[in-house]
Amino acid sequence: RKPAIASHSVCVECKRRGTICVMVQGTSCLGPVTHAGCGAICPSYRRGCYGCYGPMETPNTAALAREWLLRGASRRDVSRAFRSFNAAAEAFRKESLAHDD
Repeated sequence: RKPAIASHSVCVECKRRGTICVMVQGTSCLGPVTHAGCGAICPSYRRGCYGCYGPMETPNTAALAREWLLRGASRRDVSRAFRSFNAAAEAFRKESLAHDD
């Protein structure tokens, strides 16, 4: 059967759990552009989301990447983050290529 994957981001799960946003604490996180479904496990342990459930329907990866760069992440860090579990997903692949040197 087809899995029931939520249409909202991991950020919504963090808010429901009462988890403080890890990006506010200075940690890069793919939560804003990733499908929910994990219960925000990584952020609840003060780790950024790795994007396990893949990109949302219309992720704004460019805006998230810009935010990371403003917070001091390198272009290489951004590229590598989008090349984790769902590197072949179009939105993540495209964003990772945009930050290759």
